[in-house]
Amino acid sequence: MHTSRWWMVERESRLLVMRATGECLPYAFPGVLVLMILQWGHAPSAGLLCWGLLIYPLLALESLITLLARRCCDDDDGRIDILYRAFVLCLLATGLGWGSSAWLMMRDGDLTYALVLMLWMLAISSVQGALLVGRRGLFYLFEGVLWLLLLSRLFASSDSLLHWVGGSTLLFIGVLTQYTAKLHRFLAESIKGRVDKQLLSRRLSEESAKLDDWNAQLETQNAELDATLLRIRELAVRDPLTGVFNMRALMSELEGLRQRAEQQGAPFALSIIDLDYFKRINDQCGHPTGDEVLQQLCRIIDATLRPGEVFGRYGGEEFLLVASDCSGREHFQRMNTLCAAIAGFDWTPVTGSLPVTISCGVASWRPGTDLKLILQRADQALYQAKAQGRNRVCPETEAA
Repeated sequence: MHTSRWWMVERESRLLVMRATGECLPYAFPGVLVLMILQWGHAPSAGLLCWGLLIYPLLALESLITLLARRCCDDDDGRIDILYRAFVLCLLATGLGWGSSAWLMMRDGDLTYALVLMLWMLAISSVQGALLVGRRGLFYLFEGVLWLLLLSRLFASSDSLLHWVGGSTLLFIGVLTQYTAKLHRFLAESIKGRVDKQLLSRRLSEESAKLDDWNAQLETQNAELDATLLRIRELAVRDPLTGVFNMRALMSELEGLRQRAEQQGAPFALSIIDLDYFKRINDQCGHPTGDEVLQQLCRIIDATLRPGEVFGRYGGEEFLLVASDCSGREHFQRMNTLCAAIAGFDWTPVTGSLPVTISCGVASWRPGTDLKLILQRADQALYQAKAQGRNRVCPETEAA
């Protein structure tokens, strides 16, 4: 656990430094350009161009590394370690690149622009001091290589003022180092605090894992029990071949509609649907094909059901479609549309050249009429539809 905590703190600080650097790097590119423009005509042209060709690729590489670091997951340890090693090397090279500016662009005879260059380097040093506060070693690495080159150039100059600038710079670096040391300690404690909270949360999660497992098992068993009960209920109200409601469910629905109609006067209508020449389909194509025809018919009708309609198997190749809040005339028109849709369906993949059509008998509720009588009128209408040539819908008035 101690090793794990150490690595978590290490990982947190590495990601913090790389991501913070990545957020500031976009400003470095125009900054370099501004510095080169300011120095143009005062610094050696060849040195200025060489420095630009040196620093820009280094900044681009550093930006790429920090971009990849920003996309890292917090637990992607291997990738973070590789990126951090690359970041350290790139930071070392970038520090050398910034420090080399004094050797490539500074002239002893142009004190003003030498001071401009030093001010830029002080700004870069301060920014990096803030960005690298999470990793003290990186701060010393970057500042060390940067100011080793800059100070060696200042003290190598024949201009005594630049020597004073070098001394002042040393004082500035000392203050910066002392100030960032306090920030580093504060940030380190903050990171350790966050890691400790993560570890505590992890331990609590581990302690509750067994309870969660038991709860999950209990939920699974409850879900299986619910599914079994649902399946039992479905078997009680569903036809096993077609999956639509069975006779029991249809009668229960019809009784509810009848009671509602008697109490509230809400009309309802129904139709008995029969497959034409179904015996011929079974005889010529086989009973499996006949079953497939029944299933496909139910799928077609089920897909066209409207709100308030209930559809189920009445028996054999007969089906019942019940529509609440619907008059006989409206239901008659509805069934004509359905009859045409069944006849127009492409049945050739199922029955070959044999057509599949339906005949329907429609009846509606009348005050004081029981279910048996309504179904009898619909059955008489169905008989009339078959007598008239099948593939048609007949209302109860025609069957009277």
